[in-house]
Order: sequence, then C-alpha cells, then structure tokens
Amino acid sequence: MPSLSSLLNSLANSLWTLAPGSRTSLRGREVQLVAHRGAHGPGLPQENTLAAFALCARAGVWAVETDVRLTADGHPVIYHDPHCGRLHARPDLVIAECTLARLRTEVPAIPTLAELVHHLAGHVHLMLELKESWRQRPEYPTRVLSCLADLQPVRDFHLLSLVPDHLEGFPTVPRAACVDVAWMNTRRIIAENAALGHGAVAGSFALLGRRRLRQLQASGRRVGTGFVSRAGALRREVYRGADWIFTDHALMLQALIDSENAQAPGKAA
Repeated sequence: MPSLSSLLNSLANSLWTLAPGSRTSLRGREVQLVAHRGAHGPGLPQENTLAAFALCARAGVWAVETDVRLTADGHPVIYHDPHCGRLHARPDLVIAECTLARLRTEVPAIPTLAELVHHLAGHVHLMLELKESWRQRPEYPTRVLSCLADLQPVRDFHLLSLVPDHLEGFPTVPRAACVDVAWMNTRRIIAENAALGHGAVAGSFALLGRRRLRQLQASGRRVGTGFVSRAGALRREVYRGADWIFTDHALMLQALIDSENAQAPGKAA
C-alpha cells in the first residue's frame, strides 16, 4: 500500500501539471536530474544496485542518489533500509550486524561504496545520503571518505542527510558539498542549514515555494526539489529554477529532455 507521503507526492505532481510554468520548454536548458536510488521499478533493475546506476549513466542522467551504511566490520555498502526485509525478505539480515562476507553470501546484489566509485565515478555525479551518525559509529566518516579519496567534493559528489548533524562528522568536506534534506520539516531544516553553513537544501517541491527557493539561492545555497514524476512537474521545476530535480523516473524524464534538445535550432542531428 502506498505511503501517505507517496500519495501526497503523486497529488502534487498532478497539480503541478496545471500550474504556471508547466509548459516551459526544456530546449537549451541544463537540467540536472538526480535519479533517486538509480533507475529502478517494473522491468528495471532493483534499486541501489550497480545495474540501476549504470542505466542512468548510459542515459546521460546527471546524478544518482544513493544510501550509505556500514557493515559490522566497517565496510560502506549501498543500501537504503537498516535490514534486508523489504527487498529480499530477510529482515534477519541487519546491515550493521552483518559482516561484508556474510552479506556477499546472502545478498550478493548489494554493492559496496568502493565498487560504486570504481565503476561509475566520473560517469555520473554521486549524491550520497548518510544513513548513520558519526556519534554512534565514530569510524563512519573515515570509512566513507576513504572510498572517496580520489574524488573532488562538489565536482564529483555531494553528501546528503535528513539529519544535519550527520554531516558535521565530515569537517574536511567543504560546506558547499553538504546537503540538508527536508521532508515535512522544511522550516526547521532550513534554519539548521543556515546555522551550520551547509551549502544546499533538498526537499519536496510542494513545500519549497518559489519565494523560499529564491531566498535560499540568494543566500548562496543550491536547492534540490523532488520527487518529480510527470513531464509538467519537471517543466514547472525548471521554470522555478531548481538547481537539482530528484526523481524516481529518471530514464523517462531524461529521454524527454534529450528529445526536446534534439529539436533545438542549430543542434546537430
């Protein structure tokens, strides 16, 4: 059964197709789509797998968003939930309680952060959501950053978190590469973002109104909005000037962007 947040997001997407700017042309626009957990869904790979991310890279999607957890023996792996119940019917497999070797045996499709960087860094931007706190797992920042040592913050990756304090465990990462994620607590997250000096905010396009978006950008913040699922909603966010647009339908929306740009005057066939 869809969650309340999913139902509200679906309704907002429908309403956005009727709003001002929903017919904005995408021609000549630099639209930075962020594929939420890669390209996944019916007929596509499972979320947060190398196959899901590779599809996005091949399609020309600007970025993929994914989630980073630590195994019991300190290996950063790519997985959203704390355990493997939802996707693999194995709620007994708690990521933080399993060694990497056991995860490899039980659920081989779960990639490590090192594998993600090896295969896809430089081909697609990485939006890495921190799912754990450095206060509970002091080794977490060091383990994550060791996988990112050859990458440049902002250019190659950003760190995201629903809990702004999680980002404070990474003092060597420029504030510009730190993204605070809001959902139903937009006002509080924006206030914490300002207090901590983090460089960006991401949240629901329905709750980040145009005035708030402009204020954030005027203060030097970048702004990501989501989750966009319809063409009209995409056009609306481009019209509003969102820096990044998060979506669970990256392949469809990227194809729309490419199709319109292929028709742009002066563009080579």
